[in-house]
Amino acid sequence: MMMLAAFGVMFLASCNDESETPLAGNDDEVVNTEAELDADFEDIDNMTLESLESNVYSEEGSSGSRVAHRRHHIPDCAEVTHNYEEMTITIDFGEECELRNGKVVSGVIFITYTNRKFMPGSLTTTTLQDFYVDGKLIEGTRVVENISASLEDNPTFHITLTGGKITLEDGTFATRDADKTVMWIRADNPLRDEFHVLEGSTAYGFNFEGIDYSINVVETIVYKNFCDDQFIKAPVSGVKQVIKGDQEWIIDFGDGECDTLVTVTHDGETWTVELKRRKRLGNDANG
Repeated sequence: MMMLAAFGVMFLASCNDESETPLAGNDDEVVNTEAELDADFEDIDNMTLESLESNVYSEEGSSGSRVAHRRHHIPDCAEVTHNYEEMTITIDFGEECELRNGKVVSGVIFITYTNRKFMPGSLTTTTLQDFYVDGKLIEGTRVVENISASLEDNPTFHITLTGGKITLEDGTFATRDADKTVMWIRADNPLRDEFHVLEGSTAYGFNFEGIDYSINVVETIVYKNFCDDQFIKAPVSGVKQVIKGDQEWIIDFGDGECDTLVTVTHDGETWTVELKRRKRLGNDANG
């Protein structure tokens, strides 16, 4: 979500061809690459959450020992080490490990935490070591702070990404920093959860062309966990501003209906774009 969905995410595209470069190419490609920009970091968020919420290990079994549980986001090929006393978690993917969405990863995710994620004031820090996704080196530190006033409120998280960088195999790279606030609207059925990326959330950096960009949420963006009979976490309303160099795009996600259509305004013209569906890591609602 954070994540968390909002969690929502999308880091940087995986191809160095100009048409595939984040915020480059034709207008429709600008919209779709931005719509997937945080995907790699959202996968990291989901695996972090799963490890924190004891979906990998319960606090203790009937015999007092740690008990393994079915993993949704973290693949079986990853080795998870949870030090409960020091409040640290290490997820080691080795030299090659395939996620459930088909991405191949390697390297290590390090997690430190101060409390469970729903506790107000809790702080979770995620860092990466030699972490590759489909051949891309991904770097950065992700910090998630629970800023909810109480357990009775909708869980609200302040999320920052610092030092974000993705380097392709040919050495070209793009950067990203982000600062956003996400509210998790929990339903009786987790499939009906919503994630609200609040107005004022932002991300910025330089794309693979070396051009500066920024992304600003100008009206709260609402993501639904379940749309069109699919568990996909789709944006259904809200407005985002995308700036690349001296050009601006306004992306309107609609009125709350579950569809893949967004309205784009750029250079005095407005049209509709269909977003690409993106496969989730798992089929549960932990993301």
